[in-house]
Amino acid sequence: MRWGVGAALLVGGGALGRRATYRAAPTLLSDGVALGADGTVEVLPAGAGAVYVPGTRLPAQALGTAAGAGTPAGHEALAHAALARRAGARLAAGRWAELADGALCDLLALTGPTLAWPDASRPATVFPAGAVVAAPVGYWRYTWPRDASFGAVALGAVGLGDEALAVLDHLAALQLPDGSFAARYTHSGQVPDARPAQTDGVGWFLWAAGCLAGGTLAPQGVPTGAPQGASAVGAQSGAATLPGPTSQPGSAARSGAGAQSGSTTPGWGGRLVTALGRAAACLMTRTATPSHLPAASPDYWEVRERTLTLGTAAPVLMGLEAAHALARAGLDLGLEASALGERCSRVRQAVVRNYGPTWGRYPRTDAVDAAIALVGPPFMEALPGVGAVRATARARLGRHSGGLAPGSSWRDDGVSWTPETALMALSARGWGWQGETEELLAWLEAHRTASGALPEKVRPDGAPAGPAPLAWTDALVLLATC
Repeated sequence: MRWGVGAALLVGGGALGRRATYRAAPTLLSDGVALGADGTVEVLPAGAGAVYVPGTRLPAQALGTAAGAGTPAGHEALAHAALARRAGARLAAGRWAELADGALCDLLALTGPTLAWPDASRPATVFPAGAVVAAPVGYWRYTWPRDASFGAVALGAVGLGDEALAVLDHLAALQLPDGSFAARYTHSGQVPDARPAQTDGVGWFLWAAGCLAGGTLAPQGVPTGAPQGASAVGAQSGAATLPGPTSQPGSAARSGAGAQSGSTTPGWGGRLVTALGRAAACLMTRTATPSHLPAASPDYWEVRERTLTLGTAAPVLMGLEAAHALARAGLDLGLEASALGERCSRVRQAVVRNYGPTWGRYPRTDAVDAAIALVGPPFMEALPGVGAVRATARARLGRHSGGLAPGSSWRDDGVSWTPETALMALSARGWGWQGETEELLAWLEAHRTASGALPEKVRPDGAPAGPAPLAWTDALVLLATC
């Protein structure tokens, strides 16, 4: 959720439902991206459309005039490089093949790009390897730890383990000394403004590492004798599973050997393991409270909060559970696995005590939001009472156009948001609800831009709006289809 000038302001905590109504109807800010003749990622204007070389975001007809690159040989070389980057990717076959392919193309285009400005008034921005850019225009040209963590898990899920680890390694480089993260970062790793830090980013970072190490969206460790990739939730729940990356944590990662602490080489050692330890310690500190819950913090709604939301509490629990699983597997986080396990139990009980049985956005309320997806499969074994609430969530978040709002207390403007819609599709798959999964994926597929990109929003009339593509939605679609 991103807010620009003129955005409606939401008041958290005890002011549910109060929304400013002056926000103008959203418009489409970009149609998609395309590789230019020099490999720069260009932004397509709204409505432009594009025909790409299959499996890439390289236009079938070359863009740009860089020396050599605009020739047939240069165009062929760019296509070869783009296809080589995704070599070995395992995508959905059949009904969702084209949707998944486009989502992967756009996610890769937004990961570590040299990104042009839409009006070409400034030099292109060079993002480092592993930096997941939320979207190619305006207020979205930053890296959010939340979006990047989902990007890492999605890349690992389709078998691009080196790309996935590069994303985590870049997050490790951005981490603050206390193990936390700022809300978002520029291409140079700077914090662009004074918006509050978001505690959920710490949990998402650990969760992503746990997913990549254990091969499941609910990283509980892989029991002896269980196949790698077995879901922690179990076959009866129908939970989605994902394969682990090509690089698994081994003895070097457990001891920190094989890489210096300042190493810039992505992998299970050095900087990444140190960062994971700091993140785990951060969550232990923030949950060392009488309630065993952290303080209020903005979450994916991107607004200031006076009251802790489920959208922060759930990722904190998920991060602690991932840290526990990593420690049990032998990764040296500087914390005893038993201490992490005990804290997981206390935080889990606190989440149930404060948010159940109504499972609303705020404690002891029933205004549900998309974070209900996080306290059930495939993210974790469903907490008590979640199933009944999740079964009604689609109807409560539904928009007339067929997509979903971020929450039932969100302003009633008819606009659908694709990240929440895709998150609920992934959740439905985790519960084994094939009908809901396919209906939500079909809606996302039908509301792409002319160039096939997934936008951030969809207007009540069905027109795509906001920036496109959106990395978080791309990652969620990959996870829901892989």
